[in-house]
Amino acid sequence: MLVQIRRLTQIFFFLFFIYLFLTARYPYQPPPDSDFFLRFSPLIPLFDFIKHLRISFIFWPALLILAVTPFLGRVFCGWMCPLGTLLDMTDRFLKPPDNRQSAKWHKWRYLKFALLILLILSAVFSLNLWGFFDPLSIFNRALTIIFYPFFTLIAENGLLYGQNIPVLGQVLGFFYDLFKSTIMPENQAHYQQLFWILIFIAGILSLEKLSRRFWCRYLCPAGALLGFLSQFRFLERVVKKDSCPVCLQCQHDCKMNAIPADDPFTNSKVECIQCFSCAQQCPEKHESIRYLWRWRPYRSTVDFSRRQFLQTTGASAVTIAALRLGLPNRAQADRLIRPPGAVPEDEFLDLCIRCQECVRICASNGACLQPSAIHTSLLEWWTPQAVMREGYCEYNCNLCTQVCPTDAIKPLTLTEKQKTVIGLAVFDKNTCIPYSRNEECLVCEEHCPLPDKAIKFEKKSVKLPDGTEKSVRFPYVVKELCIGCGICEYKCPLPGDAGIFIKIPQAEDTTFTWGKNTR
Repeated sequence: MLVQIRRLTQIFFFLFFIYLFLTARYPYQPPPDSDFFLRFSPLIPLFDFIKHLRISFIFWPALLILAVTPFLGRVFCGWMCPLGTLLDMTDRFLKPPDNRQSAKWHKWRYLKFALLILLILSAVFSLNLWGFFDPLSIFNRALTIIFYPFFTLIAENGLLYGQNIPVLGQVLGFFYDLFKSTIMPENQAHYQQLFWILIFIAGILSLEKLSRRFWCRYLCPAGALLGFLSQFRFLERVVKKDSCPVCLQCQHDCKMNAIPADDPFTNSKVECIQCFSCAQQCPEKHESIRYLWRWRPYRSTVDFSRRQFLQTTGASAVTIAALRLGLPNRAQADRLIRPPGAVPEDEFLDLCIRCQECVRICASNGACLQPSAIHTSLLEWWTPQAVMREGYCEYNCNLCTQVCPTDAIKPLTLTEKQKTVIGLAVFDKNTCIPYSRNEECLVCEEHCPLPDKAIKFEKKSVKLPDGTEKSVRFPYVVKELCIGCGICEYKCPLPGDAGIFIKIPQAEDTTFTWGKNTR
């Protein structure tokens, strides 16, 4: 019975997460907030405390999970985590080996504790690496960049093709309209960095061929944190020795290998995720294995020795030094445009967990935001970047400012967003049509959304190669008006690089400060 309840709970939270994900679209109408489920991550309160030395109750779901873990154990891992549920769903396709066949990997359980310590020490030195490995961020990232675009591409084309079938055309037409109004974004989403994010999530899923829930057992830092807290938990697995047949079936099939092969009457409270599968698989059913409250719980040891701690600390120091001492790429320093409302860059890199929630909701309004490549530092990887050549920041949209779970992007009203400077338009006179060809082009000025256009013209007389003269209007940018929305770069009719591009304003351009500069 408990196993069935656990499975239903897993399905509920998985579908709830998908539902919240689908609400991140235009028109966005909270509540519920689409980023609500991301606040369930057990890692968020820990790293928010390291950053601000305070407990933020905006993350109350995660705080509640941390509070109940010493009593109930790792219920989040076994009952709520969507990445864990996804791994369970792939079992029947990947057919992972049982614990006897994957025994050689058991000694690597300390890796998740080593990774957690590395992430904590990095955060102390203002290096945000934990967002790469947070399970909810991983799932949302894969859903945004991989699964959702793939699903909408297949579903839309399938429904459109099916409407040509005489018998099914009208029915499929109804489902197509419903699909477009509830699931499909305004445009098919296309993302940069898709290959690397695909490799990342495919690697996690492929590790199931080595061991069941390999990620959860050996790598997940959230599991390490919850395992550390659950080593004293009160809810205990109890085996009646007089009725146990000692068949070791429970040990062989345990999702987390929490039952020792040489002592099936005990289990590791650190590793157990309360799935209750051992009780269901036992030939004696509930006669031999039960879960009871014990108010004097025994301590279950953590697979992390003093030597491993020292090795991890040393490796962390080397990693921190390598990230801190790397030489920034000055050629790219002014092209990394952040979303409107983004906090100052150093703080932004500390707070952003690379969940792609802002990227996901932007896809409904121009696909301006994209996961960033590595320009000057590894810390920039997969953070949101405005790529204006692929899509512009819609003047009448402030959706990305409403969905950030960590406040790396501050909430802005539409009026505030329309006055917030994220960049500055600059003409490339080597390629811009009026400057390079002495031909008039009005596209950038026509599309500028500001009430008082930030792009204006200066009429000049130019001498052509054949000796004749003509009057040409040359565009220029009024720095005091431009907010860097990028529609001019997106709409530029030139193939390849545009004749106008958006850069981060310099001190001589404006008094520019991330998250504070407004017109």
